[in-house]
Amino acid sequence: MDDVQALIDKRSDLEQRRSRLLGKMEAATQALSEIDERLQSMGINPDNLEQEIARLKAEREATLNQLTLALQEAEQVISKVEARLATL
Repeated sequence: MDDVQALIDKRSDLEQRRSRLLGKMEAATQALSEIDERLQSMGINPDNLEQEIARLKAEREATLNQLTLALQEAEQVISKVEARLATL
Protein backbone atom coordinates (compact mmCIF):
# COMPACT_ATOMS: atom_id res chain seq x y z
CA MET A 1 0.00 0.00 0.00
CA ASP A 2 2.88 2.36 0.76
CA ASP A 3 4.30 1.73 -2.71
CA VAL A 4 1.02 2.77 -4.31
CA GLN A 5 0.84 5.96 -2.22
CA ALA A 6 4.46 6.78 -3.07
CA LEU A 7 3.66 6.41 -6.77
CA ILE A 8 0.57 8.62 -6.42
CA ASP A 9 2.58 11.26 -4.54
CA LYS A 10 5.32 11.13 -7.15
CA ARG A 11 2.76 11.52 -9.94
CA SER A 12 1.21 14.51 -8.17
CA ASP A 13 4.63 16.10 -7.71
CA LEU A 14 5.48 15.58 -11.38
CA GLU A 15 2.13 17.10 -12.45
CA GLN A 16 2.77 20.16 -10.28
CA ARG A 17 6.28 20.56 -11.68
CA ARG A 18 4.93 20.18 -15.21
CA SER A 19 2.29 22.85 -14.57
CA ARG A 20 4.91 25.28 -13.22
CA LEU A 21 7.15 24.65 -16.22
CA LEU A 22 4.27 25.17 -18.63
CA GLY A 23 3.48 28.48 -16.91
CA LYS A 24 7.11 29.57 -17.17
CA MET A 25 7.24 28.52 -20.82
CA GLU A 26 4.07 30.48 -21.56
CA ALA A 27 5.50 33.58 -19.84
CA ALA A 28 8.76 33.24 -21.77
CA THR A 29 6.87 32.83 -25.06
CA GLN A 30 4.84 35.95 -24.27
CA ALA A 31 7.99 37.93 -23.43
CA LEU A 32 9.66 36.78 -26.66
CA SER A 33 6.60 37.80 -28.65
CA GLU A 34 6.66 41.26 -27.04
CA ILE A 35 10.36 41.64 -27.86
CA ASP A 36 9.71 40.62 -31.47
CA GLU A 37 6.92 43.20 -31.70
CA ARG A 38 9.17 45.93 -30.28
CA LEU A 39 11.94 45.05 -32.72
CA GLN A 40 9.51 45.12 -35.65
CA SER A 41 8.17 48.51 -34.55
CA MET A 42 11.77 49.79 -34.69
CA GLY A 43 12.16 48.44 -38.22
CA ILE A 44 14.31 45.47 -37.20
CA ASN A 45 13.52 42.00 -38.49
CA PRO A 46 13.76 39.66 -35.46
CA ASP A 47 14.19 36.62 -37.71
CA ASN A 48 17.47 37.97 -39.11
CA LEU A 49 19.08 39.57 -36.08
CA GLU A 50 22.66 38.95 -37.24
CA GLN A 51 21.97 40.65 -40.56
CA GLU A 52 20.12 43.47 -38.81
CA ILE A 53 23.04 43.99 -36.41
CA ALA A 54 25.46 44.12 -39.33
CA ARG A 55 23.18 46.57 -41.16
CA LEU A 56 22.88 48.79 -38.10
CA LYS A 57 26.66 48.73 -37.56
CA ALA A 58 27.22 49.73 -41.18
CA GLU A 59 24.62 52.48 -40.86
CA ARG A 60 26.29 53.72 -37.67
CA GLU A 61 29.70 53.71 -39.35
CA ALA A 62 28.38 55.65 -42.35
CA THR A 63 26.76 58.21 -40.07
CA LEU A 64 29.96 58.62 -38.07
CA ASN A 65 31.94 59.08 -41.28
CA GLN A 66 29.51 61.76 -42.46
CA LEU A 67 29.75 63.53 -39.11
CA THR A 68 33.55 63.38 -39.18
CA LEU A 69 33.61 64.89 -42.67
CA ALA A 70 31.18 67.63 -41.65
CA LEU A 71 33.32 68.46 -38.62
CA GLN A 72 36.46 68.59 -40.75
CA GLU A 73 34.77 70.96 -43.19
CA ALA A 74 33.57 73.14 -40.33
CA GLU A 75 37.05 73.21 -38.88
CA GLN A 76 38.50 74.31 -42.24
CA VAL A 77 35.93 77.10 -42.59
CA ILE A 78 36.57 78.32 -39.05
CA SER A 79 40.33 78.22 -39.63
CA LYS A 80 39.93 80.32 -42.80
CA VAL A 81 37.77 82.85 -40.96
CA GLU A 82 40.30 83.02 -38.11
CA ALA A 83 43.14 83.50 -40.60
CA ARG A 84 41.30 86.36 -42.32
CA LEU A 85 40.53 88.00 -39.00
CA ALA A 86 44.18 87.77 -38.02
CA THR A 87 45.20 89.77 -41.12
CA LEU A 88 42.82 92.66 -40.29
